[in-house]
Amino acid sequence: MNNEKGKVLLKIGGRKHLGEMRWKGALEIYDKIYCVCLFKEKSWEINDKRVEFIEMPRNLFNEYTLKVLERTKLVKWLSWFNWLIILSVRAMNRNWLNRISKVDADDALCSYGDYDFSDLVYLLAKPSIRINVTRSYKESRPAFNFLEYYSMKSFDRFVFYDEEIFKFLKKKYGQKFFDGKNIILGLDENALPGCILNNIKYQTKLSATDGKLHLALLTFRIDSAPNRARDQGRYYYLDMINQLIDAGIVVHLHCAKFNNYKGVNRYQELAAEKKGWFIIEEPLEMKHSTSCEEWIRSCEILSRYDAGILHNIQEGYSVSEFDRINVPHRFFAYEAAHVTPVIQKGTNIVLERMFNETNCGFVFNTYQDLLNLLNSKIEYFIPKYEDYLRGVFY
Repeated sequence: MNNEKGKVLLKIGGRKHLGEMRWKGALEIYDKIYCVCLFKEKSWEINDKRVEFIEMPRNLFNEYTLKVLERTKLVKWLSWFNWLIILSVRAMNRNWLNRISKVDADDALCSYGDYDFSDLVYLLAKPSIRINVTRSYKESRPAFNFLEYYSMKSFDRFVFYDEEIFKFLKKKYGQKFFDGKNIILGLDENALPGCILNNIKYQTKLSATDGKLHLALLTFRIDSAPNRARDQGRYYYLDMINQLIDAGIVVHLHCAKFNNYKGVNRYQELAAEKKGWFIIEEPLEMKHSTSCEEWIRSCEILSRYDAGILHNIQEGYSVSEFDRINVPHRFFAYEAAHVTPVIQKGTNIVLERMFNETNCGFVFNTYQDLLNLLNSKIEYFIPKYEDYLRGVFY
């Protein structure tokens, strides 16, 4: 490493990869961060001169070709066509690629999963990246994905939060797909940075006042009908909420977006019907653009509750196949706020194993079992993003 330039990180991807103030944690280790990204994913919350974006130009050609690729990436027999798109975009963005080739980085990290643009950015930028890139993988779905498949083929080093996601991807692409690859297990990029974790002031639990168990339902959006094809019922919580209330549990919903059914918000109707048992709260600020101060305040509000729902598993749906092994973003938010994450037995093998081994969460059979949380001692799991990077590279 050149001591004059300091330690440099090349981050493949933009907003969703250095959001939620993780860039502040990264700057505890690196003197300079270069974010290679598309025009559509630049981070707006990063205002430090030590973080520089190499952003693909926004023009009609780039917009149109990438929209086409988004539509065809799941069609396996169109791989030849998708490669033509990749090659044409490279040819039309030589200046962008030249800027990438000039970065003298010590480490390079690509993440996050199949739902964002990290695979696409890597495939486009690959000819200009001068060092090996570590792929930290978090999100995937059962269907073939051109961008995921061909980017993963070219990486020689992967980071998986658990062996189950490793098994999931081998089942998807073949047992020999990762032969010869360097695999790191047990590190999760969702860890929050120290600038948040070190400054939370925990509030008194609501249960200390009324003796009832107060449970948080933290979600970006929520559906009033169970039949939205895109989400396969995973954001429909009405049945679950009613069962929790019947068990004597107070439910607090923090949600930013309501998808109504025929113009009706059924959660507002339920809150009016079940006053004191189901409460719609203000949405919490825990987005990519949220400041450190807003994150801290949101964790402090969240800390009033005893427990937090993680998953809404829907039997028979493909989205639930991955949710059964996924550690969601809000797990780390709950842990940071000292709110016990809860799962039903048999719904998530990774979390159930983690909770049984480390006592950082609670596994229940029936909703009535959750009341035992009031007398349980939980050991919260609060790793820092800085430690995640050290574990990956040092």
